[in-house]
Amino acid sequence: MKVSLKFVDEMVKNLFRKPSTVEYPVKVDIPATPEYRGLHYVDENKCIGCSLCARECPANTIKMVPNPKKPGKKLAVVNYDACVFCYHCVYICPVKAYVTTNNYKLAVLDKGELIKA
Repeated sequence: MKVSLKFVDEMVKNLFRKPSTVEYPVKVDIPATPEYRGLHYVDENKCIGCSLCARECPANTIKMVPNPKKPGKKLAVVNYDACVFCYHCVYICPVKAYVTTNNYKLAVLDKGELIKA
């Protein structure tokens, strides 16, 4: 087996470099940039139940359920386990009912915790 000198040179350089990644969870909180697409959720008081977000979602993660605060209206429930954070729902909402954050810490032990209204 023939090993090129370029490969050996690169390997030796990397042996003495600091790691380029950070272990998760880290002890130091690393803030995300303001424009980072993190957790988004529906403001129940603004949602009119039009279902545009559910129809626009490419991952089919938004389901419309009866709104307990507004009888006869529906509310969007997002399954973040399958969400790709494309924000199509945020952009399509006619009343801007989606609140966006740059929260990226979504690790949970129970997948049921990732389904939120």
